[in-house]
Amino acid sequence: MNNLVMPNILRFVGLILLQVLLFNYVYMGGYMLPFIYLLAVLMLPTRMRKVPLLLVAFASGALVDLFCNIPGFHTFSCTMVAFARILFGNRILTHGEPTDVDVPGVHAVPFQQLAGYLFLMTLIYCVTYFLLEAFSFGNFWWMALSMLLSTLLTWALMLLAQLFLPKKQR
Repeated sequence: MNNLVMPNILRFVGLILLQVLLFNYVYMGGYMLPFIYLLAVLMLPTRMRKVPLLLVAFASGALVDLFCNIPGFHTFSCTMVAFARILFGNRILTHGEPTDVDVPGVHAVPFQQLAGYLFLMTLIYCVTYFLLEAFSFGNFWWMALSMLLSTLLTWALMLLAQLFLPKKQR
């Protein structure tokens, strides 16, 4: 697990910088907003303890909130994803089998399981984020469309990002 610390730190810093410097300014059609930094939390080692996982998720959301001037939307949503990952993330990745996955990725997990894991966690994130942003059901169809399109865009970017991982990380 010690040999995974540096790649995780680099991934964390790189994805946060990508989110803050590039993807925060991409708001396609008024409905789609990519949240690529979420991949930093989703690709943490599965053996990571609960409290450090929650702290990393909290910190990553807080950093993005800090640069976006948004009061806690990313922080809460990212922490919610960490809770969901603790509750059922490993079951999705391993189909309930007692195998351990060091780092969830294309090489470590079958593609269908990885895609399902990334999609579910991204959906949880987007639902939480857009519910906080709207804070009402007044414009339900806009909110539902934003949730769906942002989930699909983020999910596609996460799967695409998996192709650029070095073989050792895959």
